[in-house]
Amino acid sequence: MEPIVPSSWQDFYEATRVPAAVADDGLVFFTGHTGTLPDGSFPPGVESQLRATFHNLSLSLEQAGATWGDVLEMHSYHLGLRAQAGLMLEVASDFLTDPYPAWTAVGVAELFEEEALVEISCVARRRRR
Repeated sequence: MEPIVPSSWQDFYEATRVPAAVADDGLVFFTGHTGTLPDGSFPPGVESQLRATFHNLSLSLEQAGATWGDVLEMHSYHLGLRAQAGLMLEVASDFLTDPYPAWTAVGVAELFEEEALVEISCVARRRRR
């Protein structure tokens, strides 16, 4: 098992030992990502956090040698899922291509980071390096 730790994740990894993802046998399993900005803060509003979350996952996918086209499955967790649903699909369309990966979206009462409104994890196949 190989830990994937992009530079944007390094401080969190050093504090918790939780990598952004782990690669094993051609697959990459991504830890839940949120919409934190480089300074550790969260942008205001759902759309900004959704975009930042997809962006942060993009960085980890790149570090792992994968793209959004390699994502097989996603799990997303939302404070206020129904209110986010339309916007979530709109933002996702800027990152995902047809066919979209299998995707389970779940409404939750809270997330690990108090200011987070959404968290997304995924599984991707790894392109040969």
